[in-house]
Amino acid sequence: MKYALVAVMVTLIVIAHIFLWRSEMEPGLKLTFTVLNAIGWTIVFVPILFIDRWLDAIKKRNSDEHDNLT
Repeated sequence: MKYALVAVMVTLIVIAHIFLWRSEMEPGLKLTFTVLNAIGWTIVFVPILFIDRWLDAIKKRNSDEHDNLT
């Protein structure tokens, strides 16, 4: 489920950038908006990714399988 959500989000972001670059704005402004957008989505997605990996590690540590491996 979470991979489908990420795929939909990335697809929508790419479509938005396609419409941005096909608009009538000047190229310098398009590039500025693209860079700001990339920085903004990086600020959003990186913490989500790290928290997800951290929670997976905690779940693995607390699972019964972890106790059986040692």
